[in-house]
Amino acid sequence: MSSPSSWDAVHVLAEPTRRRVFNSVREADGPVTRDAVAVDLAITRRLAAFHLDLLADAGLLAVDYARPAGRGGPGAGRPAKRYRPTAVDIVVSLPARRYDVAARILAQAIDQSGGGDARVTAVEVAHAEGERVGKLRRPRGRMSMPSSLTATTAILSDLGYEPRDEGGCVRLRNCPFHAVVDVATELVCGVNESFIGGVLCGLGAPRSVKAALDGVPPDCCVTVARR
Repeated sequence: MSSPSSWDAVHVLAEPTRRRVFNSVREADGPVTRDAVAVDLAITRRLAAFHLDLLADAGLLAVDYARPAGRGGPGAGRPAKRYRPTAVDIVVSLPARRYDVAARILAQAIDQSGGGDARVTAVEVAHAEGERVGKLRRPRGRMSMPSSLTATTAILSDLGYEPRDEGGCVRLRNCPFHAVVDVATELVCGVNESFIGGVLCGLGAPRSVKAALDGVPPDCCVTVARR
C-alpha cells in the first residue's frame, strides 16, 4: 500500500478515539492485536478493530497474522491479526512548506562540490532535480507554450507554490522555502529559479518558456512565462 498524503492522514487521525488507537500501536514494543489495544484503552474489541482497520486501510498501520508465543500445532486456533505502525512521516503546514526539497538539493550540493563553491553546485543540482521531476510528469507529444504552462502549473501546485496563471504569466503566490529565504536570500532564490527552470526542461517546454526572478512580494521570487 502506498504511503498516505499528509492531508489524508490528518483526516483519518482527526477522530479522537482513532488517534488514541494509533498512538497505542505506536507506543507498543511490537505488533499488537485488537485485544491488546482494547485493554490498553478500555474500549470494546469491536471498536478497537474498527479503528485499527481504518488506520490500516489508510496506510498508517501494517497488518500481519501470527499465533501467540508458545502456541502452535493442532488446536492452537487461528493466527491473530496484528498491527504495527508503518514508516510514514506526517507533516502539514499552512501555507505549504517543502524544506525537504531544499534540504535534498543543498545536501547534494555540499556532497558534490568537492571543496569548491557549493553555491554554484547547488544551482546545478537544483536544475537537475527539477528536470527529474519534469520528466516524471512529461506528457506524450510535443509541448506547446500553453500546454507547458498548464503542466508546469500542475507540478508547482503539487509542490505548494500556489501558482496562478495571469494571462500567460504564471505567478507563484507561495514560497515553499520561506524560512530559509530569510537566511540566504540570493542563494535560495537562485536555487528556486534553477529548480523551476529544470522542471520546464524536463517537461520539454519550448525554449521561449522560462523561469525568471521577477516575482513581486509577497509572491514567490520566480515567475514562469514566455520571455
